[in-house]
Amino acid sequence: MNSSQLISIIFFILVILIIGFDIIKYGLSELLEYEVKIEFLVTISTIGACLLGNFAEGAVLMLLFFVAEYLEDFALDQSKKSMVDLVKLRPDIACVKKDGYEIEVKVEDLSIGDIVIVKPGDKVPIDGVIIKGSSSINQASITGESFPVDKSVGDEVYSSTINQEGYFEFKVTKISDETIFSKIIELIKESEDKKAKIDLFIDKFAKYYTPTIIILAILVAIIPYLIFGLSFKEWIYKSLVLLVISCPCALAISTPVSMVSAITAGTKNGIIIKGGEYIEELSKVKAISFDKTGTLTEGNLVIEDIKTFNGVCVEDLMKIVCSIENNSNHPIAKLFKDYSIENNILISELDEFNSINGLGLEGSIGGVNYLVGKKELIGMEVIGSHLDIPLSNIHVFIAQENNLIGFISLSDKIRSNTKSTISNLSKKSIKTFMLTGDNDDNAFKVANTIGIDNYYSNLMPKDKVQKVQELVKKYGNLVMVGDGVNDSPSLAQANVGIAMGLDGADIAIETADIILTNDDISKVGYLVDLSKKTMVVVKQNISVSLLVKSSLAILAVIGFLSLGEAIIFGDVGLTLIVVLNALRISKNY
Repeated sequence: MNSSQLISIIFFILVILIIGFDIIKYGLSELLEYEVKIEFLVTISTIGACLLGNFAEGAVLMLLFFVAEYLEDFALDQSKKSMVDLVKLRPDIACVKKDGYEIEVKVEDLSIGDIVIVKPGDKVPIDGVIIKGSSSINQASITGESFPVDKSVGDEVYSSTINQEGYFEFKVTKISDETIFSKIIELIKESEDKKAKIDLFIDKFAKYYTPTIIILAILVAIIPYLIFGLSFKEWIYKSLVLLVISCPCALAISTPVSMVSAITAGTKNGIIIKGGEYIEELSKVKAISFDKTGTLTEGNLVIEDIKTFNGVCVEDLMKIVCSIENNSNHPIAKLFKDYSIENNILISELDEFNSINGLGLEGSIGGVNYLVGKKELIGMEVIGSHLDIPLSNIHVFIAQENNLIGFISLSDKIRSNTKSTISNLSKKSIKTFMLTGDNDDNAFKVANTIGIDNYYSNLMPKDKVQKVQELVKKYGNLVMVGDGVNDSPSLAQANVGIAMGLDGADIAIETADIILTNDDISKVGYLVDLSKKTMVVVKQNISVSLLVKSSLAILAVIGFLSLGEAIIFGDVGLTLIVVLNALRISKNY
């Protein structure tokens, strides 16, 4: 051996030790714990190549495996990029108002009840309720939608959202670790650990596969020599090539990188998916049940029709109603307050006002008494039986001195994209159901309008749970979509529970498997497409990995493959194909 050869050998050994130190260390430590991992296979192959005098191939083998590992990490990092971006959005400093002064404090030092100042362009540092001022706020970090939302006194604001223009002050309602934003980040972190069934199968498969391959490689090395008297060195080399080819790197990463890529795609679209298992379940969905109020509908009443009697015009009727409702704090009163603002109605002063619990309001304007409320308040003898009143609506009746002067029909507005969402799901051969506690007339009207397959009305929460259990039993794989608050028990019973929006954020985050933070029901169809596409990619990756490796293994045994070619085509190249295929999910969806 001349000096140049010695220098080359030393160089290759240094490459192996420097690049492969952690790989060798991990492989041996796992072996001591009776676990045979990929790193151990590479270590054996590298040492074997060196013992056979192929130091260059040993160094290339370790180098290329290092590249393959880097590709895996790169793929996962790319898939988790939205997670990194989210963490960067978390504010560190808050401007607090104390004793008339503005002082800066760390967000983690804020306490519930502190008054925080937010100026134009600032990030909201923590969750709270506005007590002074108003503004438009970009809530993309929470909902995925960049369209600004108007906020004023009494409205909630969330950590990491961005104040667009106005100045406001808010009272802190949650400490930094309990904010909605913090919980979203924590959920995304946890989602990486929740594996799909197919991923668990691959893990179990690899556990037995790797030791089997080592035994097979040993047999390949010794049987031709012992039985047929063939070259021991040649078959040792072939067994090392077989070990490299059999490293299940690409197979092991096929599922996790695809799932993380899908979770990332969801995050970018305002969807929190708690784990790969729910993507796999969703891909097999046969039926989807929806809550009505707040899910298929907006959960906000709108004025659908106004009828007047006894010579009273619509303008006068609405002025009376808005003036009386202006003194009430009932949810329906807000509807009329907004109506008076939008229609420039001048509110009249009341001589007297009385709220009649559960029935309605009584007020006096200019010495004339009025009743505004349910039919039970007005009395059927005043309403009369001749009125053509649609039973599927909520009604506000108005009487003047025991004479009916009008009624207003209110309805829960159906979401603009509900009908198209139901139609889209039907095209995918997915059965759709509506579960509601509302009366049958209201349920029929909504179901008929949106074209849902079937509906169940007058359901108490326990009835919804029972109905979900029946549907799961019938269809085998059911998704439940609700608002995450009163639907929590039903969400928990379905194969996959999807919560709409963050109105009931804490319960939604704890109970649902998937959360639509932007309150967009059309995302249900998107989720079905995303899950099906993800599982197609997973199956493609697994199939290609097995096909390529089995083909190369045959070539290795018959001597048509070197160690370098094995690692290039069977490990690095295949891993790259799997990675690029998986990353298509987050890029294209």
